[in-house]
Amino acid sequence: MRNHIISSLFFFWGLALLSPTAIQAKELSPPSVFEIQDGESQFRISTTMDFLLDTANEYSVEDVQAPKVQRLFQKVTDPHILYDFYESAIWVRLTIKNSHSAYDKAWYFESWGFDISQINFYFPNPDGTFEAYEAGYELPFGSRNIQHKNFIYLLDLRPGEQKTYYLKIKRDYNLQFSFYVRANDRSLNHSLNEYFLLGTYYGVLILILTFNLYLFFKLKDLLYLYFPSLILVYILFSLGRDGLGFQYFWPNMPSLNKLNNQYLIEFFIIVTTLLFSNRFVQKYTKSDRVLKFTYWAISLKLLFFLNQLFGIELHYITYLVITILILLIPFAFGMRELLKEKIHSWSYVFAYACLFLVIIYTYSRSIELFQNAILNWYLVYPVIFLEMLLFSFSIFNQIKFLQDEALQANAEKTLILEKNNQLTQELNSKLKEKVKARTEKIERMAADLATKNDELQDSNAKLADLNKRVTEMNQLLLERNAELKSSVEEITKSLALMKGLGFEEFKKVFPDKETCLKFLAELKWKDGYRCKKCEYKKFQETTNFSRRCKNCNYLESPTVYTLFNKLKFPIEKAFYILYLSNRKDVDLTLNELSEILELRRETCWAFKNKISQAMEKVGHNKELSGWESLALVELE
Repeated sequence: MRNHIISSLFFFWGLALLSPTAIQAKELSPPSVFEIQDGESQFRISTTMDFLLDTANEYSVEDVQAPKVQRLFQKVTDPHILYDFYESAIWVRLTIKNSHSAYDKAWYFESWGFDISQINFYFPNPDGTFEAYEAGYELPFGSRNIQHKNFIYLLDLRPGEQKTYYLKIKRDYNLQFSFYVRANDRSLNHSLNEYFLLGTYYGVLILILTFNLYLFFKLKDLLYLYFPSLILVYILFSLGRDGLGFQYFWPNMPSLNKLNNQYLIEFFIIVTTLLFSNRFVQKYTKSDRVLKFTYWAISLKLLFFLNQLFGIELHYITYLVITILILLIPFAFGMRELLKEKIHSWSYVFAYACLFLVIIYTYSRSIELFQNAILNWYLVYPVIFLEMLLFSFSIFNQIKFLQDEALQANAEKTLILEKNNQLTQELNSKLKEKVKARTEKIERMAADLATKNDELQDSNAKLADLNKRVTEMNQLLLERNAELKSSVEEITKSLALMKGLGFEEFKKVFPDKETCLKFLAELKWKDGYRCKKCEYKKFQETTNFSRRCKNCNYLESPTVYTLFNKLKFPIEKAFYILYLSNRKDVDLTLNELSEILELRRETCWAFKNKISQAMEKVGHNKELSGWESLALVELE
């Protein structure tokens, strides 16, 4: 309302100045003339022009050439031209005299600054008319005469010539204008340098983004998804700030320019930062309080964001303070939890400080640390760059911290395994003694039986009537002997599987595919057969120890629904790899294992990785469970 009142006062004041009395009283002042001289190829002309405030937005280029309007032009004394009247157009009169002696130079007028709402450049024709070139971030990019992110116009000014150009400008905030006159070589060099530096900036951000996406797909950790999301939002923010996005990505959608420079991108920066920070803290210490405050902060930020768009819009300083407080609360609690664990991540703290600087500097557009408007505008870029590097250092430090913890845990686990291995060896020794004693007993029994058999043969004639009973007793003894022999073989086999066997020794226990399939079938159906399709319990055994359901005719092999399903190499070799996975006294490298089994290194690695997944799936404990318990784990 205040701006409307002031605009109206200026309008009536302008009408008063246009009265005949006023026109006669005010003499036509000569325009400010900028002179291009030898020795330089670039000139900043922001304060060597004249301006006129068009409060009613009614003047045309023909109107401003009238003497009565020419008297209203004032000299520009500040690069901002005016600090108010954002709804009014500003006419700028630019008179340039080319006193440069070189005829091989073309001179260009450049208006640096992407966020001018609308700028009309009027080029004088020889017949006294003007050619109009219309551009601005509210208009499609293709409307520009020269396809550049800045506003560039050819002056067509030869040595000794003097021309007057007009600009009609509309802006949305207290904009500091940066107007330059450059020779063609200097203009081209400036453009190349600017695009090169911006390309380097975006290139590094994209490299960091790509690396973290690789970590996400490799480790499946949300930390490495939230951080690339933050980088992507910063890239969108930068593309909207420097105009490259408008030039290359959305040239026909100028509405995205204003959207990209308002609250939306800033909202996504805050949200992605909060999600990343929460996950960063949670990897060090599980804290429900930090998680809860993060969700509350996101909810509050969303509420104030919607209020700015559809409710009562807060003053930007108030909104800035609220935004910083929303960020500070979960950050403070996160730092508190980290300090409790004696974790000092200075790169994480300084990265957050850079984030605050970006937010403050973006909202406070009137902050001018340098005399050069370009430096002031691009200052936020190195801060963003530094923030991304510091956050990356924080991630690397965290990875190192987690690796150190894992190494310490592995060392403790190794000590426990060594103790368990010692106990296992003691048990093996006791078992050997028991087996030896039982074997000796069997041998003594066999010797006794042989002696008795001799005695029975000598007495055969005398004990003919007892021959039938002796024969039956011999048959019974032979059956017992076979059972004892089978028991010894089973015990010997169990004993052999508890030692660190080489592959050749292991093949004596599991010499071929049939032995392995038989062992796997007995292990798989030790509790009885039940059809996977209809749960029928009766079956018919077929080749390779497979079983066919007598109800639905479903055929199930011993390897299906086990770790050896769809195996691409001999199963006896897979048995040996599985057997080694449960041993601590035998530690073979992939190369050694590949050479022993005559398999490709990648094949050994893939099956070992499959065994690791099976261990993780069932929570396998090597000290409490045998290797054969992993054989029945189904991964597919």
